[in-house]
Amino acid sequence: MSAAEAIKKILKDKSLTQTELAEKIHITRQNLSNKMNRDNFSALELVEIADALESELLLRNKSNQNEYLIDYPEEIKGKPKRKNK
Repeated sequence: MSAAEAIKKILKDKSLTQTELAEKIHITRQNLSNKMNRDNFSALELVEIADALESELLLRNKSNQNEYLIDYPEEIKGKPKRKNK
């Protein structure tokens, strides 16, 4: 499953729109839509999106199936990471 597919699934599960997610991560709806269509996100953006969706970002090692949770420190969770839309 691609990142965009996973995000769409979580949005649907939470009854949220791309517009609402864009507002939560302080970017325009069009910017988010472009990223979703291209499935093109930076690691920072994925962590911000996971935080905004109250979800977790997980990496799994293919060879041994070890899992690694990627997260922000608690003191900056939920705070805007970007200053401009």
